[in-house]
Amino acid sequence: MVWAYRFDEAGNPGLISRDELPGLASPATGFVWIHLDLVHTRIAAWLDEQPALPLPAQAMFLSHDNHQRLDHSPELAWGISHDLIRDIADKSESVGALHWIIGERFLLTGRRGALQSIRMTVEALDQGETIASPSSLFEHIVEYIIDDVTDAVIRLTDEIDSVEDHVLSDRLRDGPQRVGAVRRTSVRLHRQLNGLHLLFRRFAETGSGRAAPETVKACAGRLLQRVDSLHHDVHSVQERARLLQDEIAARSANRTNQQLYVLSILTAVFLPATFITGLFGVNAKGVPWADDAAGFSYVTLMCLAAAWAVMLFLKRRGMIG
Repeated sequence: MVWAYRFDEAGNPGLISRDELPGLASPATGFVWIHLDLVHTRIAAWLDEQPALPLPAQAMFLSHDNHQRLDHSPELAWGISHDLIRDIADKSESVGALHWIIGERFLLTGRRGALQSIRMTVEALDQGETIASPSSLFEHIVEYIIDDVTDAVIRLTDEIDSVEDHVLSDRLRDGPQRVGAVRRTSVRLHRQLNGLHLLFRRFAETGSGRAAPETVKACAGRLLQRVDSLHHDVHSVQERARLLQDEIAARSANRTNQQLYVLSILTAVFLPATFITGLFGVNAKGVPWADDAAGFSYVTLMCLAAAWAVMLFLKRRGMIG
């Protein structure tokens, strides 16, 4: 057990001693929240001792599946949600799995790595926040997950604004790398939100959630509205990053075309001079001005004249300004 809280009728939390592992039998008043470390080998035996947990719920709770999933019975709901893994100092960019089971009088959660939303929830409880029911507690946890995604979207939006300003002023050298990082993060957030959307929509809008507990359905409906709004923001960031990447690619291609244009003009200008020097360098008799003291000057003037003639020709053709 990582920790456990017991909530009274008023929703006031009380931390349970680590020496006591409470069961999931319905308490007389309030409810309990038990948070477990799924790496521990004795959890399976403890779950078998809980008559309130059906076998499908136990199997999903102990599974190593990291896909976001959700299932339910008339009394319980259980599933897997994604959350940011909490590092030693702060949250990281890695995603972990939160396994959970909601009952009428208990919330059972488990993880294999420290998660950000769970830590934020515990900090709120330690500061005196009251929770009325297990579904409300689960809603708080998911709201912290959504808040983390919201913060990430704000950071991505600021990064996109900065990259866009530098690109439009043509002062950005690492644009592709920064935009690529934004797109990778936005894709991860989109997948996370898309999984939450599918889970909550099943309860809130589809017929398959009719047999679920009413409190869970109400919670899913409220969370679905927040997820949908945030899902639109992430999609907007993805579109801006894609357009900005296209803009950077177009500017890079234009810059390359200008460089190739200059190189082609220089090649065309010096091509006659190269031909003349190659012709006069033939080691054969009869080369003009071979015995003339001013022969080198004559050849040089011919090269310059040929280059000037090519430049006039290109200018009249409109190929150079």
